[in-house]
Amino acid sequence: MSDTTYSDWTNYQTWCVAMWLGSDAGLYEESRGLAGEARGEASEADAFAAGIWTREQSERFTLAEWLRTWVVENLAPDLGASFPADLLTYALCEVNWDEIAADILSETATA
Repeated sequence: MSDTTYSDWTNYQTWCVAMWLGSDAGLYEESRGLAGEARGEASEADAFAAGIWTREQSERFTLAEWLRTWVVENLAPDLGASFPADLLTYALCEVNWDEIAADILSETATA
């Protein structure tokens, strides 16, 4: 089995999304704003209320899902049924959203 990590991230796709969310001013502000909202809503998650998740897990899983939805539905272009669309879909499915969420939450915890 080959190592697919890239620059200390799970894979290239995860690194690429994290790099853009961390270096583009607009994407940075929006993703960090989502982190603040995820922190505020963590206690509303059913898994947290049931004692399945810790508060930190609830924050991370909530933010990961919000980031995935935001990027896939709002940032990725609609390429129709096409070869580029299939490649983009594949790449976004390979992103480790949980890893990106954990990174953003750890960064914003001290901010």
